Amino acid sequence: MLSNIVQNHLDFIVFIIALLAERFLPLVSWYHPNTVLVAVFSAMGKRIYNKQNTNSYHYLAAILASVLVLSVILLIVTLLLEFAFYPELLAGLILYLCLESQSLNKKALRIAKLTKQNQKSAARELLKPLLAREVSKLSTTGIIKALIESLILRTARYYFVVIFVFLLLGPVAVLGYRLLTLMQQAWRGDISPNSEFLRPLKLVLFVIEYIPVRLLTLTIAASKATKQSVHYIKHYGQHFYQTNTGWLLSACSASLGVQLGGPAMYFNKRHNKMRVGTDRLPNADDVPAVLNRLNQARAFWVLVIVCIEILKSI
Repeated sequence: MLSNIVQNHLDFIVFIIALLAERFLPLVSWYHPNTVLVAVFSAMGKRIYNKQNTNSYHYLAAILASVLVLSVILLIVTLLLEFAFYPELLAGLILYLCLESQSLNKKALRIAKLTKQNQKSAARELLKPLLAREVSKLSTTGIIKALIESLILRTARYYFVVIFVFLLLGPVAVLGYRLLTLMQQAWRGDISPNSEFLRPLKLVLFVIEYIPVRLLTLTIAASKATKQSVHYIKHYGQHFYQTNTGWLLSACSASLGVQLGGPAMYFNKRHNKMRVGTDRLPNADDVPAVLNRLNQARAFWVLVIVCIEILKSI
């Protein structure tokens, strides 16, 4: 009886185990496969990208490089899943490696603690790998604001969107999505954010993230300051440089009662991004509040997924 239940729901059991493993046994960044992939993609980007080339060349080069990498890796993974004795276990491993939340949360709390102790240099060094922007001249408030924005956007991408794609399209699709995010992360370290070289990746990721980011936004907005969140989305989110990001930052700004967004420096050049909200500037005490909002959303959607699975088995 028990073996039949396990067999019939093995994919869901593996899914839950992957979530628990990421929560309680997160991989350290220095031996995580993503670290190796980022280094490989960064070297590939440096070899392909040349600032002197035309925009059309950059656009085409980025497409060809992305397609080549994805086709090779995803073909290998597809064959492994096809011939694996228990493909559900391999799918769970892929999900576990694609998820990234707990290690980010720990780092965020540590950075917030350092700013409280006025150790800005140490805080900037910990923050630097999380951002593409320059951090060397950030004030304490700037560090916290950048940290909160990175925490929100990375959790949305590397946890909520990953789960959404995995459940909807399967392990191969979620691995492809995660590879695209790693390419963007690697290439943004050396290339201006408004470069044509990054445009194809931005477009594909925008389409993939469109629905899950908005579902997460509505979940956060429903938890607190719903009317304010809707007002901010209409006033700021719809006119942000990227509407997925704008929606999410707008809801979080209203929920926390703090101002987010604003200008940022990339490669010694100031990029004037919209400020979201008219409330006070964030401080270190707002970091646990952000984590609390994100954890509430996480618990809500995990509960929804569990309820759907129970209803399916009835």
